[in-house]
Amino acid sequence: MPTRSLRILIADHSHLQRLSIEKMLNHCGYHRVAPIGSFKELLLIVDNAHEPFDLLVINSTFGGTMMLDLEAFCRDCARVHHALIYDGLPLPVSSPQGKPPARVIKKLAGVPDTDAIKKVMVEIDPEKPKRSSYFFRTPSH
Repeated sequence: MPTRSLRILIADHSHLQRLSIEKMLNHCGYHRVAPIGSFKELLLIVDNAHEPFDLLVINSTFGGTMMLDLEAFCRDCARVHHALIYDGLPLPVSSPQGKPPARVIKKLAGVPDTDAIKKVMVEIDPEKPKRSSYFFRTPSH
């Protein structure tokens, strides 16, 4: 069962793409989703967030013409716990330095589909074991 309190941010210039990803997340049981369409809006929301976002789903071209290392932004931003970077410009393969990062940062060659969304959500929101029910029986005489 999904953790309904997870906060998810979708950043893409295309309204239809944001809507499509939001619908996939809703279908998987995640409804605290905020779609945004500009980098300025992303910075404002992240900088002013009272609670961190559990997942940022972002198009790799979202930074536009700025030479932004999107992976470093996602890794270093304290208000973003995990990131799914997809589509757009080729992303450089980063080499691990020191300890591995605690955050899940995934890169997809194309636009995420339902299976890709489900795989990421399983990593950041693993299914918790169900509590077993204990039934107490009264002894019959």
